[in-house]
Amino acid sequence: MSITAAMLPALLGRPVAYQAVFTRLPGVTVQGAIFLSQALFLTNTPTAAKRDGWFWKEQQGEHDSWESETGMSAKQQVTARKQLTQIGVLEERRKGVPAKTWYRVNSEALATQLALALNDEVTEKQSETSVTTQNLPTGESENAQPENQDSPDGSAQNHPNGDFLQRLQQRVTPSLSGGREDHEPPGRTAPPPNVFEQAAQQADDGEPAADDLNQPRKTPMHLEWEPEPETYAASCWQRGLAPDANVHAALLDFREHFAAQPGRTNTHADWTRRFVRWVFENQQRQQTAVATAGGHHANRRNSTPKRRLTAQEARAAHEGRAPEPPGRTFDGEWASTDRH
Repeated sequence: MSITAAMLPALLGRPVAYQAVFTRLPGVTVQGAIFLSQALFLTNTPTAAKRDGWFWKEQQGEHDSWESETGMSAKQQVTARKQLTQIGVLEERRKGVPAKTWYRVNSEALATQLALALNDEVTEKQSETSVTTQNLPTGESENAQPENQDSPDGSAQNHPNGDFLQRLQQRVTPSLSGGREDHEPPGRTAPPPNVFEQAAQQADDGEPAADDLNQPRKTPMHLEWEPEPETYAASCWQRGLAPDANVHAALLDFREHFAAQPGRTNTHADWTRRFVRWVFENQQRQQTAVATAGGHHANRRNSTPKRRLTAQEARAAHEGRAPEPPGRTFDGEWASTDRH
């Protein structure tokens, strides 16, 4: 059986995100870094997050096992786990019937160990640089080659420098002052806020926080509210309304209606546009009601029945003669129409 390029996706399967920086942890080999990379991914899955980061996985098996996902044998797994548990970045438990091994990466311990390891490397590198750079030509440095230059985001695969360590420490220990630009070196722009900083800038409903002065403040409706004059005039012209029309009654209804909904908030301009729409819709409903009422009256007049005939008129019509004029009838007398 020959293997073609089209078969590669099925043969490769799902890749494992390998973090090479984990090899700088004390006593951690490449195998330990591979195991830790996969364990960190599994700790942060939504399913594990519901169990405070705990997950379980078999050592061997064709699917969903350490062996199938990392290619490591049982012996290599034991060695990697020992390296990681000794420095406190991997936690293990045995529970259940039958008993299973549960794992969790201690993120705080991992960040601390990684920061210490990189700090030691920076100290050693600075001491070595002070000696080796004396023999380099003027204008060149050890990292002069383009392939060794740090990326703008600080690649963890290059040798760590002061900027990289500083960015790592900012991610591990957020600043209490809330200002990222205070920690950036001169001449370097602050990186965009991460997901945690973005969440801190939002209220519970996902809208910008009230203390963000760059955004218009949203407030609930109150009974003393007045529309914004410029926005009101522009919105009226857009909808074909007269800005100087008397809308006092509509304004009272508008205030009372939305003041009873304190959970609904808008900016002053948005409330003004909403009020203009309120007036416009009221006007449309009134015009429709007048037109509909006129149609009903016309139909009622057209469908009014004629006056009902009296009995005398009905008999005359049946006999084909004109009805007799109304006369007087006296008590005790009866006039017969038959003549003998």
